[in-house]
Amino acid sequence: MLISGGSITTPGGLVRADVLVRDGRIAAVGADLDAQGHDIVDAQDLWLLPGAVDAHTHFGMPLGPGLTSLGWRESAGAALLGGTTTVIDFANPAAGDTLGQAFANWRAMADGTILCDYGLHVTVTDTSVERLAEIPGLVARGVATFKGFLAYKNRLMLTVAQMRDLMVAVRKSGAMLLVHAEDGEMNAAAEALLLETGRSGPEWHPVAHPRESEEKAVRAVLDLARETGCPLTIVHMSMAECVDMLTAARRQRPATGAASVLIGEACLHHLFRDEGLYAGGYEAALAAICSPPLRRPADGQALLAALGDGRLDLLSTDHCEFCLATKAEAAHAGFAKVPNGCGSVAERLVVSHTLAVVPGLLTPHRWVEVCCRRPAELMGLGDRKGRLAVGCDADLVLFDPRPQYRWEPRGGSDRAGSLWAGMPVQGRVRDVWLRGHRVVADGRLAPDQPGGIFLPRHIG
Repeated sequence: MLISGGSITTPGGLVRADVLVRDGRIAAVGADLDAQGHDIVDAQDLWLLPGAVDAHTHFGMPLGPGLTSLGWRESAGAALLGGTTTVIDFANPAAGDTLGQAFANWRAMADGTILCDYGLHVTVTDTSVERLAEIPGLVARGVATFKGFLAYKNRLMLTVAQMRDLMVAVRKSGAMLLVHAEDGEMNAAAEALLLETGRSGPEWHPVAHPRESEEKAVRAVLDLARETGCPLTIVHMSMAECVDMLTAARRQRPATGAASVLIGEACLHHLFRDEGLYAGGYEAALAAICSPPLRRPADGQALLAALGDGRLDLLSTDHCEFCLATKAEAAHAGFAKVPNGCGSVAERLVVSHTLAVVPGLLTPHRWVEVCCRRPAELMGLGDRKGRLAVGCDADLVLFDPRPQYRWEPRGGSDRAGSLWAGMPVQGRVRDVWLRGHRVVADGRLAPDQPGGIFLPRHIG
């Protein structure tokens, strides 16, 4: 197959190029490639992008009896429709599970069901000697990244001392640690005071996650990374002050002498939606329940500027989608019982193109970097994903930057993740290939899907 006449992004601007695909891989990229003997796809007036990589999703995540986020197949279908061909999800141990059991359970849920390719981070909530001893074995099985929480007291939270132990174990294994940086003690105290005084509606959710909580946790985790030399990604950063702390920390040498990598992630909802939604009515407030919560408009502007100039590295979604009715039912018991999450894996490319690329806040090249190339490189997939390069998987997206319309999410606006319902957008994902198979044709899922595969990852 030869995709002919599309425009690819480069640091100097858009350049016309052809891409030749053979046996599911990119065989050549260049101008005026020989078309003889190949099926031709005309990409005239379209942008040709590498398949996007979302380094932060939660597909089909169990939260309790009978409650899970939207399942693997439907969520992966949304990813493909949005131009994302690879996601990295999270294997979360149930109470009493080993890390290996969590990894196996998530593989069992995804394999044979998921439509896009995927990798797994593994969450660590128990830093006993036995659990930390599992980390090297999981690294050998292709788990390059682990996750720890300073948030969610009595559920997932690690103390600072436990987080230090986890960082040391992760660094020694040659892996990277992702951290949810909010102070669980501070959040729990704020939540308890709200509930004791009868303030339990969804509009109070952000008050239970004060700005000081994220600042304190980001400072703590950056100090630990410097002390231990552990490669670190701070996920879903939501505040300008925290970006400043990350920028300052990058200028310091790790105390151990090891070369510590510090990565910052922003998510779509923190860039382009703000705390005004919590005062925008009951349904708007429910849809906006996520942690960290939506912040001030100025924070979103600062995050976007940091993505543009390289102070932040990744544009992810933290996709964790529930129907609005599910959130509304849980809200009867108060905001603390509402499942957290927004669903944006289908919207990421179109919304960020509309609100960042069209007004010139991100160049097309930087847009592709933060949505495709950098997630693949930093998360251990740079040899096969996120680039239009010979030898990489033929994960390809034909993107039409011209159409203007109002976004309506698949499944309708009852999705709690539909923060974007009715939003005027510009741009459309037209066609998508996964490892050389056309999985989206003219904006619709193709009837024959090859299915996704698990991707072992290694960093460093």
